Amino acid sequence: MMKPIMSLCGLLFLGLLTIVSPAVGESFVKEVQFENHRCLVVNHKNLSSEAPVVFILHGLGANADDLFPLVKKMDLPPSLYVLPDAPIALGNRAYAWYDFQKQSREDTVNSRDYLFRLMKHFAEENPAHIRPIIMMGFSQGGVMSMEAGLNYPGKVQAIVSMSGYIWDPSQTLKKPLAPKAIPILLIHGGNDMIVTEDWTEKTVAALQKEGYKPRFVELLMAHQITNDSMAEVSQFLKNVILHQ
Repeated sequence: MMKPIMSLCGLLFLGLLTIVSPAVGESFVKEVQFENHRCLVVNHKNLSSEAPVVFILHGLGANADDLFPLVKKMDLPPSLYVLPDAPIALGNRAYAWYDFQKQSREDTVNSRDYLFRLMKHFAEENPAHIRPIIMMGFSQGGVMSMEAGLNYPGKVQAIVSMSGYIWDPSQTLKKPLAPKAIPILLIHGGNDMIVTEDWTEKTVAALQKEGYKPRFVELLMAHQITNDSMAEVSQFLKNVILHQ
């Protein structure tokens, strides 16, 4: 039986008190400000310049701390991790990428453009060795992973959307820059009452119509991250990193 790691309300796995430690295994964690927004950055000692930068985007009403436990849980080959707070403040350390009720395109574009600048900053810290980018996120973070990952004018190695969707394919997929062969993983809960099945079906169909070949996995869960869903993500990204 699946045990939930976290839900929309931000129930955390492993406890975020670990963030007070300067190290996670052979990695170290620091908190940085980018354009007056907080990011958690997890770097690996002696990290190769060829290693990817993995952006992990939280959902509605959460913050960078929310998905921090996934860094350890995924157990990927050494990578640089960036976990940003979304740019729209809701109060009490809660943030959003866009107005969910209105599905604001203006908010989405503003947050996407912020992510573009963030992606460029961390991928191109060493211009001689630009890191490949992996975009992943949960719920609104999954939406933004696709929004930014499909349209970024640089090398995006893979996209993972957990309980995400494409609300308006005519905008998100108007002139996508990601190559058609980019690995895309979509994970959806069969009992998800927030991002419903028709949203997911529309997203898969829109990607396929545009020539992409997303891997779609539906699991017996609600709007949440579970051990089973993280096992899917971990295996998917390990294959991407090790074989590309």
